[in-house]
Amino acid sequence: MRQIALLVALLVAAGSCGYYSTSSRTAKDIKQIAIPYLRNETPEPDIENEITDKVIEGIVNDNTLKVVARDEAHAVLEGRIVEYRNVPFTFNRGSDASIQADQYRLVIGLRISLFNPEDNSYIWQDRSVKAHGDYYLDEGAQQNYENALKEVYREIVEGILSTMIEDW
Repeated sequence: MRQIALLVALLVAAGSCGYYSTSSRTAKDIKQIAIPYLRNETPEPDIENEITDKVIEGIVNDNTLKVVARDEAHAVLEGRIVEYRNVPFTFNRGSDASIQADQYRLVIGLRISLFNPEDNSYIWQDRSVKAHGDYYLDEGAQQNYENALKEVYREIVEGILSTMIEDW
């Protein structure tokens, strides 16, 4: 009887082991991706260069996909910057009773598509990725424009990676 109870306990313990997968986060046939420069549809000059560089850097650091030239790619990430806003976010009253901006919000929005060059079709199209970062104009503030911009870039990369693996 004791041996049967031990056998049952072992079977229950073995059966309760969770499922574990070592497969990657992307479709099996997409291991290499090309990322041409994003198109800038905003009045902010040259922002496409910096955002594209940050997206490439983020995907390289994520190490899920290898960034390669277009002719070597299993997929091509196409995109355009459709929104760049730098707007007052919180306000305070000045000593002369005027209302002044205290904090600003930087918002950047992209529309991205993933193209399959092997069969000349889109895997998915026109997905939205948007990020924002808040900052103060005070020179001593830790939450300054540069840090807000870093946060926006980080959120954009996370949003793109999330969008890319969402359907896989």
